[in-house]
Amino acid sequence: MPPDSPSAESTQLELTRLRVEHTQLAELLQVDRAALRNFMAYAARTLTRVRTLLAQRAREPEQFIAKLGRLHSHYTQLLRQATALPMPTLARSFEQTLQALDAARGAAVPSGDALLPALVCIDEVFLALSTIAQRSGVPLAARRAPRRRNRLARPLTAALRGVAPAGSGGTPQLLLALQQLAAQQAAAQGKSVELTAIGLEQVPEIHVAAFYDMLSQMLRNAIEHGIETPAQRRAAGKNPQGALLVEFQPRHGGLSELVFQDDGQGLNTARIIEAAAARSLVTDEAALEQDPRRATTLIFHAGLSTAADATGRGLGMRILRDNVKRLDGQIQVATKRGQFTRIRIRLPSLGASASEGAAAQG
Repeated sequence: MPPDSPSAESTQLELTRLRVEHTQLAELLQVDRAALRNFMAYAARTLTRVRTLLAQRAREPEQFIAKLGRLHSHYTQLLRQATALPMPTLARSFEQTLQALDAARGAAVPSGDALLPALVCIDEVFLALSTIAQRSGVPLAARRAPRRRNRLARPLTAALRGVAPAGSGGTPQLLLALQQLAAQQAAAQGKSVELTAIGLEQVPEIHVAAFYDMLSQMLRNAIEHGIETPAQRRAAGKNPQGALLVEFQPRHGGLSELVFQDDGQGLNTARIIEAAAARSLVTDEAALEQDPRRATTLIFHAGLSTAADATGRGLGMRILRDNVKRLDGQIQVATKRGQFTRIRIRLPSLGASASEGAAAQG
């Protein structure tokens, strides 16, 4: 095999990734566990702030530069924390992110496109932290003071009723239900996953059932179609255990955001377009092939599936979109082949209309 062939390059990339992960885990064994807990809690809080910044629109160049400056400050602090642990491999990930942010700030024309390389680094940092959480057992979650929880104001879905209430550890009932579902789905598919959740304890109790319906659809879809088998992940230079992230973040003015992300193989837009064309859902395949972001929206069409046998499939994402519409929300999909798929749901004030939508799910 020629040394510069695509297969040789792929093999070299996989070996490099395995070496990095091995080195990082070796460093992890030398880190004080209490210090690691403090760092992971700090990292979780920082990532929440980062996601808030990324979601904020910056139409003017001055606003965009200021946004990049705040992002740079957050990752500078993370770099200092990682260096103090010390975890040099993780610190290098933060250094690469800072370099990408510096490049974005130095772009001739400040724009979202200039930020794309930094976004890739930001996602890689999250995956590195998720791997540390999986291997160490120290969660990537901010520590919160225990709170008294009232009984739910109304019955939950059958899945939630079947889960034991939150115990002394303060684990939200919604998270327990999702962890149980993830374990069942992964076992059925012959896969292994680790679910990390941030902010689920802030979901209003009256909306827990509606959130479970949305998250369960995304979770099933990610495990079945996104996360690879352990053997496939090893061959791709990934951790054999897939990483799933759920994050809920209330915002000012009553707005909120729900994010679900997996580190699987990403959406195959070519196959999605092909399946949509076979069902006469699209007429201009060539235009869609040049616009992958638009192509990803096709997954919300009822009955659209890339499975070999699509009978009875392709309804889950349509159900998700319908649930989001009932809450007067908006849904966006971002994906990178071989790396991740991220679904972002923006919700308005969870007031009367949302309550009615939640009740309809019970």
